[in-house]
Amino acid sequence: MTHARVLVTGATGKIGGAVVDQLVEQGVTTRALVHREDSRSARLRAAGAEIAAADMLDYRQVEAALTGVDRVFFNPPYHPHALDSAVGFAVAARRAGVEAIVSLGQWIASPEHPSLLTRQQWLTAKMFELLPDTAHVAVDPGFFADNYMKTLPVAALFGVFPMPTGSGRNAPPSNEDIARVAVGGLLDPHRHDGRSYRPTGPKLLSGTDMADLIGEAVGRRVRHVEIPLPMFMRAIDADAERLHADLFFQSSLRHYVPEHALGTWESGGPTTHVRDVTGRDPEDFLTIARRYATAPEAQRTVRNYLSSLADSLRMAVLPRKRLDRFEAVQQHPRPANPRFSGESEFWRAEHSAGDRHAGMTVSARPADPRRNTA
Repeated sequence: MTHARVLVTGATGKIGGAVVDQLVEQGVTTRALVHREDSRSARLRAAGAEIAAADMLDYRQVEAALTGVDRVFFNPPYHPHALDSAVGFAVAARRAGVEAIVSLGQWIASPEHPSLLTRQQWLTAKMFELLPDTAHVAVDPGFFADNYMKTLPVAALFGVFPMPTGSGRNAPPSNEDIARVAVGGLLDPHRHDGRSYRPTGPKLLSGTDMADLIGEAVGRRVRHVEIPLPMFMRAIDADAERLHADLFFQSSLRHYVPEHALGTWESGGPTTHVRDVTGRDPEDFLTIARRYATAPEAQRTVRNYLSSLADSLRMAVLPRKRLDRFEAVQQHPRPANPRFSGESEFWRAEHSAGDRHAGMTVSARPADPRRNTA
């Protein structure tokens, strides 16, 4: 690996940035693909990465960024045309003679899922598998720990963990562990070729379990509050700027939260994939929560109290987003019979295949006719 050059897409994001940092620490020549030069790209350059500024949806810019590259970490853009980006990368990688692609996907990826992005991620993985003479390693985490940590400021300030988990459990991985698995694939892609790894945390946790651990991290009692999906989505919309939650993000998120109650996130988990690939145990939820608890927005200050109260008032007056209409205006295609992965026989059969998913099997709960779809 000494002389290999790796291109990392989405390099200014949390997982892409962690992949860059870990590769540079290993002495790997790393090119970070960024959308624009800013303070985040300056940090990556200072850490020792090359910087390539490009639009992931512009084929010629992608082609230029891949010049001289041996291996790629493909972190798809959160965009309704993410599949266009994947096709462009596949064509450019083939022409550039790239020897390996490690792609970031989703545990729930399925051609039947109501989320456009999730269907596209299923197609992206299948396309990369078909590239001749190119090793492909899929990293397919479920619902990240980072998603739960978005509520940590509310937990620290008001002692509540508002999350619609139902009776489902999850073993959420940290961004850093997801990156470690990706880096393992990049360092030795031919060993991992054809595998799909699902990094998880070490233990399945309920909403109450997570609330208790978040409480330990922030130094106060925190209780889990099961809120309806529409209320959860209004809270996301009220804090959309901080969360970078545009309408496309929200239109996907509303289809992910119901998977909790269906037991999708706990199916097949926890896995041993972090240890299998990296040789180290995954971070536990408390360790992750303690790291997030040091953030400025998680401190009990007057400014944070006022900011949180302002978000609550904004949530009360914001009109409910018509996400079905947004998808119709954007002309998002839909399968004839969309199904959550926890309800999909196709998804369960594919994830029980054994080889591609490292022997994982899944089970699902019966469909809940009372679920909300926001």
